[in-house]
Amino acid sequence: MRARQALTSPLYPKIRFAFTDHPITVWAGAILLRLYFELIGLRATLTPVLTPFTKTSNNQIPPMDVLLAWWYGLSLGAERFEHLTRYRRDPLLPRLLGLSRFPSPDTLRRFFTSFTYRRTTDVSEALMRMSLAAMRPILLGHTLDLDSTVFCRYGEQAGSRKGHNPVKPGRPSHHPLVAWLSERRRLLWATLRAGHAGTANGAREFLAQALTMLPPGHRIGLVRADAGFCVTAFLAALEARDLPYIIVARLTRLVRKVVVHRIPEGEWRPVARGIAVADMTASLPAWQGQRRRFVCLRQTLTERPEASGRRLIECPGYTYRLFVTSVPYAAELVTRMYAGRADSENRIKELKEDLSLDTFCLQSFDATDAAFRTGCVLYNLLMGFRETVFPSCWFERRLRAVRDRVFLVGADLVPDARRLRVRFAVPTEERTEFLQRLRALSEGLPMAAQLDWDLSEADEASPPPPNQAHTLVPALPFTPHAAGASP
Repeated sequence: MRARQALTSPLYPKIRFAFTDHPITVWAGAILLRLYFELIGLRATLTPVLTPFTKTSNNQIPPMDVLLAWWYGLSLGAERFEHLTRYRRDPLLPRLLGLSRFPSPDTLRRFFTSFTYRRTTDVSEALMRMSLAAMRPILLGHTLDLDSTVFCRYGEQAGSRKGHNPVKPGRPSHHPLVAWLSERRRLLWATLRAGHAGTANGAREFLAQALTMLPPGHRIGLVRADAGFCVTAFLAALEARDLPYIIVARLTRLVRKVVVHRIPEGEWRPVARGIAVADMTASLPAWQGQRRRFVCLRQTLTERPEASGRRLIECPGYTYRLFVTSVPYAAELVTRMYAGRADSENRIKELKEDLSLDTFCLQSFDATDAAFRTGCVLYNLLMGFRETVFPSCWFERRLRAVRDRVFLVGADLVPDARRLRVRFAVPTEERTEFLQRLRALSEGLPMAAQLDWDLSEADEASPPPPNQAHTLVPALPFTPHAAGASP
C-alpha cells in the first residue's frame, strides 16, 4: 500500500523546535527604570519610611522589595494583583531589577492591608515629597489644577457607594480628589474618598494638605477648578491664602438672574468668530455682601454648532460658560488661561488607563487608599524618569508609550565564566541610543563598577546554532559581573 504523503505548506520553511536553559525575559528594558531609581537614591529614602512594615519571618520579602515590585508591576502594565504572577514567573526580570524575587499577589494584598489611615498618610507624604524634590520651580509660580474622578467598583468594598457616576450611573464607586501641577505634569497630592462624597467635600483640607507638599522655593501662581469646587467656603479659603483662582461657576437660576441677564448687549466683546466675552462684579446672597468678579464666555450656535457650554432657555442661540475669578487680567486672557486645564483630563487618563490605578481595590478602604496613593507616587517618578532619560519630544507621549517602546525589550542571560552576560534583543538602528541611555543612567552609581558595556559585533558575525531559538534575534551584549546584585 502506498504511504500517505504528509501535507506541507509552500509558504513557510521547515521549522525546528528546541529548548533552552537560558533565562529569557521580554521586559529587559525595565533595567533603565531600576538605574533611574538608583540615580535618585530611592532605596535610601524607602528604608526609614518602610521600617514599621518589616516582618520577622525567615522567608519574608523586605518591604522595600515589595513596594518596588508593586511599582515595577504597574510600570509594566499590570491591571490586577494577579497579573504580578507573570513577573514572578519571569526567571530573569528579578535579577535585572535587583530583587530577590517578585512577591505573590497575596503578599502584595497583605502588605497593603497592614496600612492604617495614619500609616497611609505618613508614608504617602514622605514618598510624595521625595518624588517632587528634584522638580524645577516655575518663575511665576505653578498652576494648580484641582479635579475629581470616579473609580467604578463591582463589589461591596469599604467606601464603595452610589454617587455621581457619569459613565455607569447607579454603579458604586470611589471618588478620589487629585491636584496637578500643570506645567511640570506632576501630581501634587491625591486622596481617595467614598463614592457618595460631593466634589467640594473636604476640599479646603485637601488644599491645605496639598500645599504642604510643595518643595522649598516653589509657590502656586494660579488655582483652576471646575464647577464642583465653586462653593463659598472654598472660595474664602483661596482668598485667605492669597491664591489667585479661576473657577467655573454653577449656572443656577440665581446666578443666571444676577450675572448673565444683567450684562447689556453692548458690553459683549467679540474675540473670535462666534465667540464673545464680558465681565462684571456681583454678589450672591451666600457671600454675605462680598463682591467677586465674573467672566462670561458666550458662543453663537449658528457659527459654532459644536460649542461647549450650557444652553439657556431664556437666551436661545447661545452657549454660556461663567467663571468666578480673582485674576485682574482681561476677560479674553482669563478664558484662555482656564482653557489649559483641559490637559488635566489627559493626566487622569494616564492614572486610570496607563497605570490602571482604578482597577486595584481591596476590601479595606485604607488598603485601597494606600495602593492608590503609592501608585500616584510612581506617576511622579515616571515623569522624572521620562524627563531624565528621553529627549524633549517624549514629553507629549503617554506613559504607555514608554512601556511599549522602552520597557518591552527581549533579553536572555548567558553564563560566561564568572560573569553573567545579558544580551538585549534591540533592533540594530536603536542599539546606540539604548546603550547611551544605559550609560547615562549608570554613570557615577556604585553599581557602575559591576557593569561592562560592549557594542562589538564579534558575537553576531557567526550564525546562531539551529537548536537555540533565543539566539535568532540580534542582541546587544551587556555583561555585568553581578547582574543580580541588589542596589
